[in-house]
Amino acid sequence: MARLNYTVYAEALLLRYAEVFRPFLGLAGLSSEVLERPDAIIPLSKYTALLEITAAHTDPDLGLHLGLGLPGEAPQASLLGGFGHAARSAASVRALLEFVTRYMVVHAQANEFTWQLRGNLLEMCYRLTDPSITERRQDAEYAMAVLFTRLRAYTGDRFAPVRVDFVHPQPADITQHRQAFQCPIRFDQPGNVLVWPAAMLDAPLVTADPRLFQALLPGLEQERRRRLADSDLSMQISLAIEADLKGGKVGLEEVASQLCMSKRTLQRRLSELNVEFNELVEDVRQARAMTLVRQSSLSLTEIAMQLGYNEASSFTRAFRRWTGLTPREYRQQIQH
Repeated sequence: MARLNYTVYAEALLLRYAEVFRPFLGLAGLSSEVLERPDAIIPLSKYTALLEITAAHTDPDLGLHLGLGLPGEAPQASLLGGFGHAARSAASVRALLEFVTRYMVVHAQANEFTWQLRGNLLEMCYRLTDPSITERRQDAEYAMAVLFTRLRAYTGDRFAPVRVDFVHPQPADITQHRQAFQCPIRFDQPGNVLVWPAAMLDAPLVTADPRLFQALLPGLEQERRRRLADSDLSMQISLAIEADLKGGKVGLEEVASQLCMSKRTLQRRLSELNVEFNELVEDVRQARAMTLVRQSSLSLTEIAMQLGYNEASSFTRAFRRWTGLTPREYRQQIQH
């Protein structure tokens, strides 16, 4: 699978809840490989789509429940890999927040975490920076629940949140949210924000392990630099490919021209990323196709044209190859 511009480590989350996600992998354009390899890297758009699709078919509060963990289950640092182990090993809440702000890109390239003191409150903010991802509820609730459970556990349950804000509209039933956070919850807000007492900032972590923290940093810093470099170039290439789709002709020369580089230079840069151009075109087209079929009201013929297919039948064959379903069947399953 070619790496798209925004990717996320599947890590142990999908592995741990494999039987929950397995029936819906095809609908999200994913193969069973992501359930077999804890180091699998998948496009963020497919990851968020898998969360939304699975939630629609099984549990509307899926993201919240996965973030909170199973009843009686201790927070699993392993669900976030080396990133998670380093975070829990930080000396204090401040050190943890500074670490997460800097190294979030190691876990996911289009996930942004920031924090600030506002008077006697400590605000922690999370968002996806990829504007193409419009269905975000499950990802946001998972992220905020993970942040909540980890900080509660790592500080020995000494602090309780003051307020939780979500960007998405209020669900029909927020009983589970109220039971989980035990504080005021607001929806349709400008940001996803978890608010704590400011006194929490310099609290020590009961899980602190200075030696482990320092041992993990060099590898994470190396990965951070690689991911930042990959993200910038991959994003540019993917956007150029998407722009060329409507014209029906997507080739190395056309994309290289958009990026103001020679065909040979583009080939070399792709080789450095260990990405095949044709695979990347296929991934971009597939991701765009699934988004349009799932979220837009466009006819299948209009979608086929936007993706550069001369005939709707060609689009249908490609879509069936990706998901095992025709676009019409896929749209019907998502809607029901």
